Amino acid sequence: MQRVCDMGLDKQIFILAGVGPLRSAGAAEFMRTKVPGVHIPDEIMERLKAVPKNKQRAEGKKICVEIIQQVRELPGIAGVHIMAYRQEELVAEIVEEAGLLPRPWRADVPHAARERHIPRTHGTH
Repeated sequence: MQRVCDMGLDKQIFILAGVGPLRSAGAAEFMRTKVPGVHIPDEIMERLKAVPKNKQRAEGKKICVEIIQQVRELPGIAGVHIMAYRQEELVAEIVEEAGLLPRPWRADVPHAARERHIPRTHGTH
């Protein structure tokens, strides 16, 4: 992210961090080995494996909330995209537990309508 900010890209585009709850250690292992672009650190894998299988989903949600709280403090991040594939019912809980509502105001993230105009590149005359 530092390089993105150094290049000024964070002032030209909105960057969303994609995060999601992990259903289980098995699901996390599948994602980290079979889904391109997904990075799940060893520490997260060990944390999931350390809890009983019937509690791994709750631990995965807790990890997701913690990551959101960390990522939202990074300079240049405009928000998060919560990807809860087949766990959509958790999204409202994650949003609430992560403290995303009411939407926090950050001085380093301009409001699109007020601060800058990102031109459309297609479909306009």
